[in-house]
Amino acid sequence: MINRRLLPLMLMLLALPLSAAGQASYFSDRLILKYESEHRLQQLKTKLKSDPRTAVEQFLRFSGARTITPFLKGPMQQKLRKKNDPRATNLLQIHEVTFSRHIDPVQLAAKVERIPGVAYAEPKYRRELHLTPSDPNLEKWINFHQFPEAWDLTTGSPGVVIAIVDGGVGYNHPELDDKLWVNQEEIPSALFSQLDRNTDGRITSAEIKQYLRENGKDYNGDGAIQLDDALHPDAPLMDQMDGDGNNYTDDLFGWDFWDSGPLNQPTADNNPIHDGTDHGTHVAGIAAAETNNDAGIAGAGFNSSYMAVKAGGNPDDPASVGYGMEGIVYAAEQGADIINCSWGGDGFSQAEQEVIDYVTQQGSLVISSSGNEGNRKIGYPAGYDKVVSVGAVETNNSVAGYSNYGYTLDVLAAGSGIASTSYEASYTTKSGTSMSAPVVSGLAALLKRIHPGWSPERIGRQIRTTAVPVDESNPLIYAHRLGHGKINAFKALNSNNPGLKIVSARFTNEEGRKLQLNQPGTVSLEIANVGKSASGITLRLQALNEEGIELLNTELQLPSLATGDSTDVSFGLVINDNFDLKKTPTLRINFSSSDGSYRDFGIAQYDEFLYDVVAANRVKTSLAADGTIGFTQPFTGSGGVGFIPRSPAAEDYSEGKNILFEGGLMIEIDGKLYDAVRSETGQLSKDFIPLELFTTSTEDATSDLDGSASFRIESDTTHDATVRLHTYAYDHPQMNRVVMLRYTLRNNSSFHDLNNTYVGLFNDWDIGDASNNSASFIPADSLLYLSDATENSSQPVAAAATMGTISSVLAIDNTIEGSSDSLVFGLYDGFSDSEKRTALKAQKERTDIQNTDVSAVIASGPYTLEPGAEITVGFAYAFGEDAGILRNQVAAARSQKPFDVSPTGRAEAPKDPKPTNLFQNYPNPFRSKTRIRFDLEKETPVKLTIFDVLGRKVRVLRNEKMEAKSHFVDFDAGALSSGVYFARLKTNEGIQTIPMTHIK
Repeated sequence: MINRRLLPLMLMLLALPLSAAGQASYFSDRLILKYESEHRLQQLKTKLKSDPRTAVEQFLRFSGARTITPFLKGPMQQKLRKKNDPRATNLLQIHEVTFSRHIDPVQLAAKVERIPGVAYAEPKYRRELHLTPSDPNLEKWINFHQFPEAWDLTTGSPGVVIAIVDGGVGYNHPELDDKLWVNQEEIPSALFSQLDRNTDGRITSAEIKQYLRENGKDYNGDGAIQLDDALHPDAPLMDQMDGDGNNYTDDLFGWDFWDSGPLNQPTADNNPIHDGTDHGTHVAGIAAAETNNDAGIAGAGFNSSYMAVKAGGNPDDPASVGYGMEGIVYAAEQGADIINCSWGGDGFSQAEQEVIDYVTQQGSLVISSSGNEGNRKIGYPAGYDKVVSVGAVETNNSVAGYSNYGYTLDVLAAGSGIASTSYEASYTTKSGTSMSAPVVSGLAALLKRIHPGWSPERIGRQIRTTAVPVDESNPLIYAHRLGHGKINAFKALNSNNPGLKIVSARFTNEEGRKLQLNQPGTVSLEIANVGKSASGITLRLQALNEEGIELLNTELQLPSLATGDSTDVSFGLVINDNFDLKKTPTLRINFSSSDGSYRDFGIAQYDEFLYDVVAANRVKTSLAADGTIGFTQPFTGSGGVGFIPRSPAAEDYSEGKNILFEGGLMIEIDGKLYDAVRSETGQLSKDFIPLELFTTSTEDATSDLDGSASFRIESDTTHDATVRLHTYAYDHPQMNRVVMLRYTLRNNSSFHDLNNTYVGLFNDWDIGDASNNSASFIPADSLLYLSDATENSSQPVAAAATMGTISSVLAIDNTIEGSSDSLVFGLYDGFSDSEKRTALKAQKERTDIQNTDVSAVIASGPYTLEPGAEITVGFAYAFGEDAGILRNQVAAARSQKPFDVSPTGRAEAPKDPKPTNLFQNYPNPFRSKTRIRFDLEKETPVKLTIFDVLGRKVRVLRNEKMEAKSHFVDFDAGALSSGVYFARLKTNEGIQTIPMTHIK
C-alpha cells in the first residue's frame, strides 16, 4: 500500500454522516504539516538566505492561520525530545495548524506542501468507530477460529500487553480488573513491597485491587472499593512524582488524552476509564477478558494483559476520539506489544503512516478494523503499510455485509453479535469490524508469547499467511479483496511461514520510460521477506482486469531470501489498446512454496496510467486523457509533473521548480458545464471519460514532439461530444518555451446542435511565493500573464494564451471570501459551476490582480456545432524570463501554429456527398416538438410535407431548392391532436416517408 495523509483521529458513530458522499471527512479549520529535517532546513536557509519556516509561516498567516503547534503535544513531545533517536525526532517535525479563513483544507494543504522546507501538508482527518448494532451470536467465534486448539499450545502471558486505544475502558469490570496493565515505574517505592504479594518483582492490577480492599477506603466515594480508587489524589499510590519520567504524571493505569474540553484545548488526566461510551470496554473484553474462570466470556488473548489508552469518548462528545495518534505513540512508548485500533476512516495521512512506521520500529504491531460501510474502501489506519487490516466474516464463511473489503485487507475475523464486557459488571453484544480487530489482536498476543523475538511485521504476516481463504463462499464482487481469508489461531501458532510482501512496483517500457499502451514493458517489483527464511518460492503473475493486459511471462523462481532481505524481480507485459481506460491496471502476484505449505499474494496497481510527459524543449509538463493539465491529482501533486521551466545544461536541461498548481479543461454547452478542475466541494470534477491515453511521439511528428489523446464528455445523448487533444512542442529558439494545445470538439449527435459552446482552460499558477503573485494584461497581445510579485524576483513569468477569438481573459484572486459581483470571487471555498460559466464568458473586464494567490481562466466562444460538425480551439502554455521574452514566444506560437482555429459562430457538418436519405425523427414518440433530419447527395428541389393518418396534408415544412449536405428541420405539432403522422420527402432522387407518433 502506498499512501499519504493524516490526523489525530476523530471517531464519529456510524450513524452520523461524515461528509459529502464518497469524500474523506476532515476538520474544516485545521491541517497538518511536516517540516523537512533540520539539516535540510539549514541547507535551504543557506541557499535562500532566509529561514524557510518564515516563508511557510507568512503564507499560513496570509491564509488565516491562528495557531501553529506541535502535532504530538505536551508530555509526548517532551518525552520524544529526550530520546536520542532520529525516528522520534522525525515525528517532532510534524505540526498542526488552525485557521479562521473559510478555505478548503485540501487546497490549503496542497499549496503549503509546495513551499520549500515543507515535507508534506495534509488535512486533519476524522475517523469513526466501526460499530454496527446487531443480534447476538454468542461465543461461536472461539471455535470458528480454532482458539481452543491454539490455547492448548499456549495460553499467553500477562507480560504480553495489548493496548486498547479507544474511548476508554471500564477496567473495574470483574472480567477486566485483574488483567489491566500497570506502569511499574509509577508505583511509589515505599509501597512496592506491600503490593507485591507474590514477590515476583512485578505489581499486577489484582494485587492493587487486593491492597485497596484491605486498606478499606473508598477514596472516590462511589460506594465501592475498586481499581479506580487507586487514582484518587488522596490514594497512597498517587505521589505526583512522574516516576518513569515520561511527562505523564501518575499514569499508573494508562492515560486519558481527552477527558473534556474542545479538541484544540483538551483536558487530560491519568484515568483512562470509559465515561461516554462502552466501545473500548467491549473491545478490551474480546481481546483480553478473564478466561477459564467459569464466568462471563473468554478473551482471545487468554492470559494476555491489556493497556487502557483513552483517546476520546468524553461525555460532551462521546462518539469522538481526537487523539488516536498520540494514543498509539504512548502505547508503544510504554511497551505495548500489540495496539488495537477499532476505528478508522477515509483519507490517507502521511503523518499517520510515519507514526505507524515509528511504533512498528519500537516493537509494536498495530491491528485495525477495515470499516463498516460495506464497500471496497479500506479505511485508515487499517490501510497503512505495516498495519494488519481486519474485516468481518460470519461463521458460515460469508463476509459480513457491513464489512469493508479491498486489495489491502489482510484477514477476516468474526464480528457479528459478539458478546463482551460493558458498563459496570454487565455484558452486551455488538457487531462491526471493531469487534473483529480485537479477535486478531488476541491471536497476535499469543504469537508474541511463543515467539518473543519476532518483529511486529513477522507476527502480522504469520497471522495473514495461515488464514484460510473463503473466496469460494462469497460472490465474485469480493474476488481478491478478502485478504488471505479467516484467521486460524491453531495454524498461526503451529507453523512458521515466510512473510513475503511487495514493497514497490514500477511500470516501464523497454526504454525505461513510463509504460504506455501497446508498448512491450515490465513491471519491476521489490519483494521483501519479513518472515522465516524463504527458498523454493514460485511467483506467478495474474492480471485482475478482465481484458486488455497481455502477460509476456507469468512465472519465475524467487531467489532464497533470509529474514529481513529483499530482492528485485520483473515480469514482461503489454497493456493493449482495448484496455478499459476507466479502470486501473491491476496485477496479483501469487507466492507459493514447492510443498504447498505457504501461499500468499500481493497486489500491484498502475495508478499513474493516464498521463504522459511533454519534454521536448525548455518546458516540461504533462497532460492526461481526462482533461487535466499538470497533474491528474493536483491536491496531492501526483499523476504528472506540473509545469516546469527548464534551462539548457551540458547534456540536457536543468529543471526549475514546478509553477503550476492545477490546470484543466472547461467546456460549457447550452449552459451545462463540463470540466476537469476543482469543484465547489473541493473535489476534482471528472466530466471527461478517456477514450485514448495521452501519448507522445517523435515519429511522423509535426513538431519536435507531438502528443495526442481523446476523451468523451460524460453526458446524456443531448451533449454527445468527443474531444481530441493534440500537443506540439518545438525546440527552436523562437518557440522553445512553449507547448501548444489543440482541442477538437466534435458533435456526435445526429439531431442536436451544441449551442452556446465555450472552450477554456483554468490554471492556478504558484510562481515563487504563491501568496504574492500578480496577474497582468497586455492588451496589444491579448495576453494575461502571471508573475512573482516579490521585489527583485528571479522567478519566470508564465501564461496560457488563446490562439483564437477570446471570450474570456479572467484573473481570479483565490483568497477572496464571498463575492462583490459576478466576476469577483475566490476559490478557497471551492469553484462552483456558476462561477466557472461566468469565468468562460468574462471578456476582459478583470485582468489585473496584485500581490495575492492568483488563478486565471482563458476561453474562446461562443460556437454552435451542428450534428456532425467540429471546431478547433487552440491554446499556448509558455514562460519567459521576463514579460518581453514571454510575449515573443506567444507571438511566435500564434503566427506559426501548425493548425487553424475555428471562427466563432455556427460550425456546419462536412459537406461530403452522402446518399439522399430521410431519417427517423427524434424524439419519437414526441409530445410537442421533434426534429427531422435528411441528407442530400446533391443540390435538388426539396418538398418536405406532413400528412395525417387519413392522407390529408397537414403542413409543408420545406418547398425549395437545397444544397447537398445534412439538413435538420424542426416540426412543432403542439396544435395538432395526438396520433400518427407521416413525413414525406420528395426530391429528384424520389420519395421517402417515415411515420411519427405525436402524444399529448
